[in-house]
Amino acid sequence: MQIDYTTDAFTSLIQLVNYIESKNTQGAGLRWLKRFEDFLKTKLQRPNAVKLCNNATFNQLNLHCIYFHEWVIAFSITGDTVLIEALLHKSRISD
Repeated sequence: MQIDYTTDAFTSLIQLVNYIESKNTQGAGLRWLKRFEDFLKTKLQRPNAVKLCNNATFNQLNLHCIYFHEWVIAFSITGDTVLIEALLHKSRISD
């Protein structure tokens, strides 16, 4: 399985890592990123088992959603590839 990002999702991820790094000790952003990547590898071993998002907009787009702490990860599946389409704080969307 391959995990890819849309430009918007990747930009959100980079901004989040940079924010974490700026507010904590040196290396905190990279440590968070490692935990995030490990979570994705574990949770997305069987991406088709993840239900579609409860959020109406994401659901209409046939996106699947998982949560990493306070963050919603919306993704699509094409063959063997998972495409992360959005990374949003849970306070930014409604289910």
